[in-house]
Amino acid sequence: CIIGNREGAIMETNREEKLIIAKLNDKLQFCKTRNKITYTDFLNLNEKNIIQKELERQQFKNYIFTGGYEEAESKILLMYPEKLTKEIATSNIKEIIKAIEIILPNEQKGKYQHRDYLGTVMQFGIIRERMGDILVYEDKAYIIILAENAEYIKNSLITTTKFKKSKISIIDIANIEVKEPDFDIFKITSNSMRIDNIVSEITKLSRNETAKLIESEKVSINCKIETKQSKIVNIGDVLIIRGKGKFIVGADLGENKKGKRIVEIKKYK
Repeated sequence: CIIGNREGAIMETNREEKLIIAKLNDKLQFCKTRNKITYTDFLNLNEKNIIQKELERQQFKNYIFTGGYEEAESKILLMYPEKLTKEIATSNIKEIIKAIEIILPNEQKGKYQHRDYLGTVMQFGIIRERMGDILVYEDKAYIIILAENAEYIKNSLITTTKFKKSKISIIDIANIEVKEPDFDIFKITSNSMRIDNIVSEITKLSRNETAKLIESEKVSINCKIETKQSKIVNIGDVLIIRGKGKFIVGADLGENKKGKRIVEIKKYK
């Protein structure tokens, strides 16, 4: 049964990658034949990695990954023709990506979290890929959005009970207030950088419990579900362990006296 699940997961992964590459090639063809800038929806880390490898394989260099600000997690791929420079292409980002700023009234400050903003926008029929990061503060939030959807989202938010008293506006992406993520930072020691070892140390679960967690598709690396226990985790990878949280493999701090790896882990608060 487990073998069957693994084979199914591999087949599904291959189908997903082929679809991502097919969509990429359509965009590339448009960029090359029409000599125009083109761009994708927002991508997660797994999609970005697949696309980047394919662009490198095709030796295509006229592209930018951007989420509107340097630290963005969700990013679009922007491709530009040979006749344009990277600087000209970059100057177009402000017309492609906008931010919706929601300033809360005093009585609502600190009331809403990321899921409240995301859930509200999803009710308007906008798929998640049309949105980038959502930056949440006590008194306001920024929803990063493709420009063609910005006006619709703003007008829809104004009609909601939740945000009808808020000040809502579309602003240039350069004018957002960037929020640094908050982490709890700790260290683990591990026999290797295999995902089963790393997850076991992070969660304090036994190896058998960890194996079941991975086999049940409850662990992902860079937004891609991983069912192979021997998968090697790299520094900078983002792990999501369902029920346990989201983590970044921060740094390799060398070996202890017993020869185990000391690894810094950052857990998103």
